[in-house]
Amino acid sequence: MERHALTFPVRPGTEDRVRRVLGSYPRPETEIGGGARLLGTSVFLWANRVLRVLDVTGPLPVVMRHLSEQPAIRRTEQELNPLLVEPRDLTDPQAARAFFTRAMMRRVVHRVTDPELLTDGGGRTRIALRYPVREGRGGDLAEVLSAARSLSVGSPRQTVLASTTVFQHTDFVVRVAEFACGLDEAAAHLGRTVVGAPGSAAVDELLQPGWQIGTEAGFARFFAEQRLSLVTDRRAEGVPR
Repeated sequence: MERHALTFPVRPGTEDRVRRVLGSYPRPETEIGGGARLLGTSVFLWANRVLRVLDVTGPLPVVMRHLSEQPAIRRTEQELNPLLVEPRDLTDPQAARAFFTRAMMRRVVHRVTDPELLTDGGGRTRIALRYPVREGRGGDLAEVLSAARSLSVGSPRQTVLASTTVFQHTDFVVRVAEFACGLDEAAAHLGRTVVGAPGSAAVDELLQPGWQIGTEAGFARFFAEQRLSLVTDRRAEGVPR
């Protein structure tokens, strides 16, 4: 499974309309063929910024082309277009390519737990956390996070952390994580792996003044105040959710 993300701003004041548009479109066809499959899509909001996450197998361009050809997806994108800070014309291949180039996020870290090590409670909790990075230091933070050791999976035989991915687009740095547990247990698990970890001090140095993730109180505030709002989370048939 590969995970990719796009981000783009919408006009301030349109967030509720954006939420309705992106929260109500029908689930796209997930079987693509040619070795490609759309495993899931998630949409988050941070202020007036959209984060769209795609879990896929196979080449991303094949998946994107498949989505762009579906009438329901085209209608959704047309409805969304006037709400964007930078409207795009997805009927023009060159303009569409330029939009996706601007919107595509750099994937910094991507780790998926071996299913045999995963404690599966029968459901999934997906979260996205924004790092409140100092202005102009998003790339530096991405390098620190890419060099950090893997988030601990707890005991060598068991973990609730199903996957974790870090994306960066200028100073917008987010971690998307999925857990086989509820939100409270997810927060507790992340707290145990982050608080006091060797790389946490280096991360703290790149955050805006007043923010820390390396202390219990700092991490609790980070988890509560920097979590993106989930708009929709759809999975292909047979994919845990």
